[in-house]
Amino acid sequence: MKKLWQNNIELDSQIEQFESGQNLSLDQKLVPYDVKVNLAQAKMLHKIGIINEVELNAAKTGLKKILKLNEKGKFLLEFGDEDVHTKVENFLTENYGEIGKKIHTGKSRNDQILADMLMYEKDKLLEIKKILKELANIFSQKEKEYNEIPMPGYTHMQKAMPTSVGVWCGSFGKSLTDDITIIESIYKIIDKSPLGSAAGFDVPLPLDKKYTAKILGFKKVQENPIYCQNSKGKYDLLILSTMLNIMMTLNKFATDVIVFTTTEFGFFDVKKELCTGSSIMPQKKNLDAAELIKGKTHTVLGNMVMAGSMVCNLMSGYSKDFQETKKPIMESFDEVAACLGITKLLINGLTPNVSKLKAAMTDEIFATHKTLQLVAQGTSFRDAYKFIKNNYEK
Repeated sequence: MKKLWQNNIELDSQIEQFESGQNLSLDQKLVPYDVKVNLAQAKMLHKIGIINEVELNAAKTGLKKILKLNEKGKFLLEFGDEDVHTKVENFLTENYGEIGKKIHTGKSRNDQILADMLMYEKDKLLEIKKILKELANIFSQKEKEYNEIPMPGYTHMQKAMPTSVGVWCGSFGKSLTDDITIIESIYKIIDKSPLGSAAGFDVPLPLDKKYTAKILGFKKVQENPIYCQNSKGKYDLLILSTMLNIMMTLNKFATDVIVFTTTEFGFFDVKKELCTGSSIMPQKKNLDAAELIKGKTHTVLGNMVMAGSMVCNLMSGYSKDFQETKKPIMESFDEVAACLGITKLLINGLTPNVSKLKAAMTDEIFATHKTLQLVAQGTSFRDAYKFIKNNYEK
C-alpha cells in the first residue's frame, strides 16, 4: 500500500514493521473517528470552495462505505497500510477518484491523529463516567441498607473505633463521586478541536476551524497550533491520572474485601459464583477477581509513568514518540471499565455476616468513646485519656 508521503523509494520492510506493526491494531479502534474527521474536513473544504458538490458527495459516499465495512469487520488495517489515515485516504482514492487526493488538503496526520484520539478519549470518558455513576449509586444504596450493622474500624490494621458496614460502603460511593467530578473537569479541558493546526503551525488557507469543531462535537477550537501538539502529553497524563484515581478507589475496596472475607474475619459472605478454586485444595474459595483489581491498579500506574516519561524532554511540536502513548491510554480505559464492572459484581455479591460483625465489636474499640464520656463530665481530655489507657493496660 502506497504511503501518503511516498515517492519512488520503497520503505525497508523491517523499518515498516518496527514503526507500524503494533500501531495498526490500535488504529483499528480509531476507524470511526478518522472517518468523522475526514467527513468534517470534506464539508469544510466544500464550504471554502476547495472541493465541489460532486466531490463532497463522493467523499460522503466513500466514508459511509468505510463505516459499514468496518462495522462488518471488513475494513481491516494490515501490514503496509502504515496507519488508519493512510488506509482511509487510499481507499477513497482507489474507489472514488480525485476526492481521495483532495481530502487531506489543509490537514496533516499530526492534527488528524490528535482529533481522532481526542474524540475517542471523550467517548471513553463518558463511558467510564456512566459506569461510575451506576456504581456510586449502588454503594450509596448499600450505605443506607447497612447503616445499622456494626463494624470495627481499623487503623494500622488494628481495631480502632466502631463504625458500620453502611459507613464503609458509603466511603467508596463518595470516592467514586469525586472521581466523577474529576472526569467532568478533564472532559472540559480536552474538549477543544486541534483540526486545522496541521503539522502544528497552521496552513496558509482560509480553513474554518470553528465549523469543523462544531461538526465533530468539540465545544471550542484549540487556537494555538503549537500547543495542539504540546498538549498531547499533558492531556494524556490528565486522563491517565484520572484512571489511576479510579483504580485507587477500586483497589481499596478490593483489598478490604479480600481481608474481610477471610475465615479469620468472616465479616462478609460472598457468592460462590464469584470465586475460583484450587487445583489441589478442594476446600478453597478464592476471590481472584479482587486480587486482579489490585494487580491491574499497577498496570494503570505503569501506563501513567510510561506515558509521562515518553513525552518528557521532547522539543515543541510532533515527535514519533507520541505514537507510544496510544497503547497505555487505550489499555487503561479498557482495564478501568472492566474493573468497574467486576467491582459492581463484588459489592452486589457480598452479604454482611451480622453475627461475626457483632462479635468483632469487642470492648477495646469503645475506648475513645469512654474517654470522651469522661470529658463530657468535666475531666480534661488528657487526664481522661490516661485513665482509660491505664484501665486497658492492667
